[in-house]
Amino acid sequence: MVKNVFKKLGKKQKNNKGFSLVELIVVIAIMAVLVGVLAPQFIKYVEKSRQSTDMQSVQQLKSSVETDISDNENVTSVTIAISGKKATTTITASSGTVTPSTSSAALKSSGWPTITYTLDPGTGAWSTTATATTNTKNPKKDMNEVFSISK
Repeated sequence: MVKNVFKKLGKKQKNNKGFSLVELIVVIAIMAVLVGVLAPQFIKYVEKSRQSTDMQSVQQLKSSVETDISDNENVTSVTIAISGKKATTTITASSGTVTPSTSSAALKSSGWPTITYTLDPGTGAWSTTATATTNTKNPKKDMNEVFSISK
């Protein structure tokens, strides 16, 4: 009797050749639902990460400019312009030239409006005339935070 059980078990194992088509379709359907639910969340987190990276890049650009002009009394104006996926620096001096060590920063996220920040060399305060300074994809990300400008 034990021999018969082992024979039957062995026979069943030999006939077990893989998953059925129905089982595979069910697994694929479950995975499709999971991807459909999780993909938008993943994309949102990736975009938030890019926006934070952009703000850090502009912060580094701002710090670099402030360091470059700290010992130069000839500076009359400093601007950092954000447009599209790039932030660029312009430094104007009454005499001579001041070349920024870092003149631009690439931005990885889209959705930033065109903004120009101006530094008053006398007070060291940054200002902007732009009304829109938040990212259109995530209004919680405000470039004014980098320049310590309150709304």
